[in-house]
Amino acid sequence: MRLMDTRLALLHLITRGIPSRYPRMKILNSHLGGALPVLLQRMDNQLPWEAPETPEKASVAARRMWYDTVGHGHPPALRCAADSFGPDRLVLGTDFPYETGAVFERAVSYITTSGLAPRDADRVLSVNAEALFGRRDP
Repeated sequence: MRLMDTRLALLHLITRGIPSRYPRMKILNSHLGGALPVLLQRMDNQLPWEAPETPEKASVAARRMWYDTVGHGHPPALRCAADSFGPDRLVLGTDFPYETGAVFERAVSYITTSGLAPRDADRVLSVNAEALFGRRDP
């Protein structure tokens, strides 16, 4: 299951301190970070004794990275990622060509109907990508 692969990959990046050791490297993660948003507090609580060499809290390291919005149109997942990482760390993403037609359209439209503040939805749809790709400050 890709969601678990995503979470495990992010866990390895975080415990090895990659986001803090390479602060200028921009890491873009898929699928809203997989299961990471719902496990972030648990990682903050447990990594100090399970992986004491982790250089910073998981929640701090996670906010150094970026995440696409591929959540299959599920507003609670999008809001959880926005709450966990900050809406300024999310960029529009789709699962094209696996999603087509109305499902593909929902991948974009759910950003504005998810319950995110309009300003945050606008950031996700345009401003954040400009910051990620060096066109604008975050």
